Amino acid sequence: MIKLRTLSKKMPTKDEGIFYKEIVNENDKVVDKIFLIRYRENYSDKQMTIGKFSEGIRLEFCKAKRIEILNKIKHGEYVGKKYKITFYEVFKKYIQWAQNNKKTWKQDDNAFEFHFKELRNFDLRHLKPEVFESLKQKKLEQGYKPRTVQYILGLARQIINYAINNDLILNYTNPISKGKVKMPVYDNKQIGFLTKDQAKKLLETLKENKYPLSYRLTVLLLYSGARFSEVASLTWDDIDFNNRLIYFKSNKNGNDRKVYIPDVAMDVLNDLYNEKSSNFVIPSRNGKQLIQMPKQWQKTVDKLLPNNDKAGKYRITVHSLRHTHASWMAISGISILHIKEQLGHKKLDMTMRYSHLIPNERHESTQVIFDSL
Repeated sequence: MIKLRTLSKKMPTKDEGIFYKEIVNENDKVVDKIFLIRYRENYSDKQMTIGKFSEGIRLEFCKAKRIEILNKIKHGEYVGKKYKITFYEVFKKYIQWAQNNKKTWKQDDNAFEFHFKELRNFDLRHLKPEVFESLKQKKLEQGYKPRTVQYILGLARQIINYAINNDLILNYTNPISKGKVKMPVYDNKQIGFLTKDQAKKLLETLKENKYPLSYRLTVLLLYSGARFSEVASLTWDDIDFNNRLIYFKSNKNGNDRKVYIPDVAMDVLNDLYNEKSSNFVIPSRNGKQLIQMPKQWQKTVDKLLPNNDKAGKYRITVHSLRHTHASWMAISGISILHIKEQLGHKKLDMTMRYSHLIPNERHESTQVIFDSL
């Protein structure tokens, strides 16, 4: 019986991507050859054996076969084993892009780790609209506000769009594209706010119950009027102790601005600085950026304020601390333009919700003028 063996060295042909290996006998004489083709599929080099010369395989047949395979790949038809790209693999590429293109990339990084644990290893093609509908309902049932759930779904949509736009996946429609998953509706005109007595009682309760994280966050949010995400992303470079100013960077939701630090907030910042373990002013336990208020905060507020959990859009929530700050400014007679600057609103109509709280000098002037006639 003649023993044949295939040499390992691949020999190139005159055509791109087509090779052959020589088959030799016991005397190392070439008696046949086997053709192979190479191509790229989903950014990976692939190789396919076509057949032997002795079986009638010729160069033209290999060339036609390779063109056929490349056309299939171009139109999203997988040639060999179906390529799997997970949601997490796409996210890793997305976050590398975001680090150079988004100021809020750290927020995206933390949100993915926190909210998409169950979807990390999903093949992207298995992420259908019903998967995100289920995620939406779950987050709402867990007590997350509609606007927060909008952000979660929006982040998923951005990640998948990145995969589509960069050809990480072919012939795939974003399952969260317009109309496929209905975004939860929120009322951004909510203006429930704390009275000064209620705010004082809340701070005292948090302090007495030894909730230092909730207490410190409440002070900084209440006395700065900033959004939670803005306070959570503060670093020590943003704190000017000498001039008693906090610098909030611009983002897609607001303008950059500097806010004065009152005594109570200054005391909190001094304590935090003395305990500094991270460049974040108020880091999470692992030194990263916080992504939400501690859960006991809302429980404390609901217990402190009768029927607060049934108050609907007027329920006092974390974001109400910002409304409280702005409302107190308006009640004190601060102009609407100064409130706009303090809150970092991009448009004046966002600030106008507080205008009815400002003492109406127009009415007083009208009274002086016309009552004397």
